[in-house]
Amino acid sequence: MQEPPCTVGITCFNAIDTIARAVESCLVQDWPHLEIVVVDDCSTDGSWDVLEELASRDDRIRVIRHEVNKGYPAALNTIVSHAQGEFVAFFDDDDDNVPDRLRAQVERIEAYERGTGAQLVFCYSNRAVVHGGETKPHHIAKAIGRVPREPSGPMVADFILGIDADPGYTWGRFGSCTLMVRRSTLDAVGPFDETFRRSAEWDMAIRGAQMGAHFIAVDRPLITQHKTATADKAGTIPLRYALKLRDKHRDYLKARGLYRASRLIAHSNFHGNGQRKWRARGFRALAYLTAPKLIGGFLARRKAARTR
Repeated sequence: MQEPPCTVGITCFNAIDTIARAVESCLVQDWPHLEIVVVDDCSTDGSWDVLEELASRDDRIRVIRHEVNKGYPAALNTIVSHAQGEFVAFFDDDDDNVPDRLRAQVERIEAYERGTGAQLVFCYSNRAVVHGGETKPHHIAKAIGRVPREPSGPMVADFILGIDADPGYTWGRFGSCTLMVRRSTLDAVGPFDETFRRSAEWDMAIRGAQMGAHFIAVDRPLITQHKTATADKAGTIPLRYALKLRDKHRDYLKARGLYRASRLIAHSNFHGNGQRKWRARGFRALAYLTAPKLIGGFLARRKAARTR
């Protein structure tokens, strides 16, 4: 069977120290039909000069520069608009990818489609997470749908919005840095929402879920993710976009009587991630007072979290 063409997309912003490594992890992929599209989002640190030099050495690399900084989801949309592959995989500008990442994800998608007849499939993978300047992984972040039963449809939107998680399915992490999809799936679901400087991939997943998409993953770490502090993760920015996500999908949540509760859960998650346990518990208690039916979903999510 002939391997279908793949596009690897990398967004780059002020990544002069890591962008060459990221591009190299594309060049060593063991996939014969490959193009690499790198979008520089108006870097100011010399990253563009590095990219031009890399592109001059290998005709598989195309580099595109935004004249103004538009943000991560806009850079992703530029990649998609230039992608010529049947499959599109996104790599981060500071991560390492194993040489068979593309092969593993294409094979996973095609096998799942043959077995289920699914039309819209989002495929992720586990990832090894490295903190700061460490060399050894801190932990393995396990992906959604890495083993059966893989979730699909609105239940995935409910999971992202914090209102339900059926324990009969395999839950776990999302993340554009591990994502591969068919180009036709991206066309069907629509572009990344460029008003989301954070959480744009969650919004796309919610929209896909509401269209019946399936969420699967390769059950091994195909990516080493280097976690670093950046301005878009600082302070209350993650909470602001978590609330914005709820506001965008307000009608969906209100139809379930869970809009206020979902916003309170966003506050609880934010404080929990910041190790402010009592605040996290307080907001979660308020969510349950607002919508007692969420208690069952919370217990299911705790059970799912222990398997991540």
